Amino acid sequence: MQTKRGKVVRDTSTGTGLIVIDQQQFPFVLEGIWRSEVAPRVNMSVEVGFDGQGQMLSVTAIAESQLAREQTEEAVRVAKEKGQAVGRELLGRFGIGTLAGMAALVGGWFVFNAINIRVTGQYSTGFSFWKLLGMLNSPAGFMQAIEGGGFGGGTGAYGLFAVIALCGPLLPFVLRHRLAWLGNLLPLAFIVVVCLSAYLGMADGMRQAQGAALAFGGQQAARMAQEMASTMMTEALRAVSFGLGAYLAMIASLYFAGRGVVQGLLARS
Repeated sequence: MQTKRGKVVRDTSTGTGLIVIDQQQFPFVLEGIWRSEVAPRVNMSVEVGFDGQGQMLSVTAIAESQLAREQTEEAVRVAKEKGQAVGRELLGRFGIGTLAGMAALVGGWFVFNAINIRVTGQYSTGFSFWKLLGMLNSPAGFMQAIEGGGFGGGTGAYGLFAVIALCGPLLPFVLRHRLAWLGNLLPLAFIVVVCLSAYLGMADGMRQAQGAALAFGGQQAARMAQEMASTMMTEALRAVSFGLGAYLAMIASLYFAGRGVVQGLLARS
């Protein structure tokens, strides 16, 4: 027996029912044909059995749960095929090295913690590189974030330059210019600039504290403030450790920078 899927377009409440299969209409009745406990209704999906001569032998209603499951499986299959097609296209266009490096950068900047801070013996917290950019843009929220209150500040110009730097390694693929290889240097350059900015910010804070102590207490107070700030800085650095995000970001950035240098040398030769 051969089976086909169809849909009821006219039920049997007023006589002979009608099923459409592959744009062909097939009349049916309940007696000897209908195999389900529920009555046929309009737009019901059914499975129709035929004999070798094309005569209708049975009509069975398809459960809604089965239809939903099949639709879900079909959607997953289509999405998987499209994803594989997109993946093959990206792999052919950019290569495995670029895609792996970009994935490492995205994970290092946005997903995994770049630093972990041990606040107490039992409590520690971590921040992604993206959150650190927000703290640099708005230092007032740093202590709130340390205390576990979250950080809702924006990244401002840091975020804009981060996105530009992230797209830098793709520049040679979209811009045919002899200097396009410089885009590979942007992630590493951005990380260096951010680290330098954080260091200068801390150094400026220490100078301001020392200047305030000098103004109110003289040279002795200034020296005490400097020693206190140095001690605090040492203890703070001991409490900080690099997370997986920092290692991923640095490895990917160094890879792109090295590739950019090679491309630059080849472009000049």
